[in-house]
Amino acid sequence: MSELRIVNIEKQYGSLQQTGRPAFSLKPVDLAIQEGEFFSLLGPSGCGKTTLLKLVAGLLEADKGELWAGDTNLTKVPPEARRFAMVFQQPLLFPHMTVEDNVAFGLKMQKAGKKERIERARNMLSHVGLEGYGRRFPNELSGGQQQRVALARALVADPRLLLMDEPFSALDPSLREEMRELLGRIQKELGVTVVFVTHDREEAFHLSDRIGIMSEGDLLQVGTAKELYERPATAEVASFLGMKNIVPGTIAEGRFSAPSAGFDFPAAGAGLTGPAFLILRAETLQLMNGNAEPSREGRWNFEGIVQDLRFNHGFYTCKVEVGGLKLECSLSGQQAQGISKGNTVLLAVNMKDLHWVAQ
Repeated sequence: MSELRIVNIEKQYGSLQQTGRPAFSLKPVDLAIQEGEFFSLLGPSGCGKTTLLKLVAGLLEADKGELWAGDTNLTKVPPEARRFAMVFQQPLLFPHMTVEDNVAFGLKMQKAGKKERIERARNMLSHVGLEGYGRRFPNELSGGQQQRVALARALVADPRLLLMDEPFSALDPSLREEMRELLGRIQKELGVTVVFVTHDREEAFHLSDRIGIMSEGDLLQVGTAKELYERPATAEVASFLGMKNIVPGTIAEGRFSAPSAGFDFPAAGAGLTGPAFLILRAETLQLMNGNAEPSREGRWNFEGIVQDLRFNHGFYTCKVEVGGLKLECSLSGQQAQGISKGNTVLLAVNMKDLHWVAQ
């Protein structure tokens, strides 16, 4: 597929008069998705991810805006003529059809010959790891296997775009991980363009070339996982990505001041003036040996009192009270040795790892 361009598309549901509640509005979305890209829409439930996906699929009609695939305007093209495929949270397989017939159904609608349908369906079942399962029925498969069939059915017709709406959320954690690996491999093998909706940060980070963060009908920021994590555009994006250390303060005359934490240090690289949030990623806070170690150029030291220390996936999460705030840092097992609640510790952060956003 050529580049997919979403040009200022917007959608509003209902009104105060009709529902008695504030209307939900998908604010204008302007977005380009490259051919062969794996693009994820990430955000909490009700933020507009699925609405945008359905607008792209043609299952909803936009109030304003346009949709283009290369030089082709798809805005008024019916969904069945867009050559897009969609995979939902539930596999939605035909229970009276065999697995092979389920996968081949779209090809039958395209008037492909029986021999071609069977050959392509079997080939796609092999791609998703279900070779030899073609004569079974959906009720003879596990949930993960059914979702593999749904994926094969979507891909067998060679769609120009694959749309996926939380396809793995109903699976248990081990199956979700397995399906992520499978989808990532197949997407690269086939070079298909994917738009993937999820509320799971780990899932989006694992699979995506780029991610769009959504909240309350607004596309807040688009970037790679690394760009979003290291340079969130707003405190809201940082919070949704799981960052805990968001410190309110003010930048004036090249210095950042946060009375709640007792911070006052140079902020020449912030590029901001006025009310701002300082964002400190947990892994950038380093535990120093000895409370008297001096600061050096390019590094900022501060003291705090340990409030909690918990083991978490091979590392320790340490909560440290600094002034009136609690900051979170990540420690290795070796660093965590000898530290306990109530200890005063010295933390340091490189100035290049500091990030500010406007309030």
